[in-house]
Amino acid sequence: MAIATAAPEAAPMPERSLQERLSDLITAFCGDMKFVYIHTVIFAIWIATNGFGNDHFPFNFLTMAVSLEAIFLSTFILISQNRQQVVAEANNTVVQDRLLQMLTDVMTDEKLDIMNEEMISMLLERIDVEHITPIAAQVEQVVACVTRIEARLAATD
Repeated sequence: MAIATAAPEAAPMPERSLQERLSDLITAFCGDMKFVYIHTVIFAIWIATNGFGNDHFPFNFLTMAVSLEAIFLSTFILISQNRQQVVAEANNTVVQDRLLQMLTDVMTDEKLDIMNEEMISMLLERIDVEHITPIAAQVEQVVACVTRIEARLAATD
């Protein structure tokens, strides 16, 4: 059984609800400089006109409106971050499964080339330490396999 050298596929994106899509749109808009420019213009007009004659210094209504906006924007950002975390965890699982399969292939095939070594190194760099425990149990088998491979390579030279 040969080891595949293709990059691992990304996990499928989970279905997003209407609220999540809306949250992503709002978060994307608020993370753009247009958002800053629009607010700068609105605040300048509000302050210059004293809230169109209805909100004099210290601008209590403007303060309340900005505070409410901050509450809602932080909530939208948290919703988007939580969804992105779910996607990242799914991708991490795909990478770990692929690495475990590669290690199993190496142990059964006892063939190791430079490209596979590089791919295993790349995958190991992407794995979280806390998720490596199932793989760590097989380290001694991998070391024995690599030792056998090195011995066979040395014998053929």
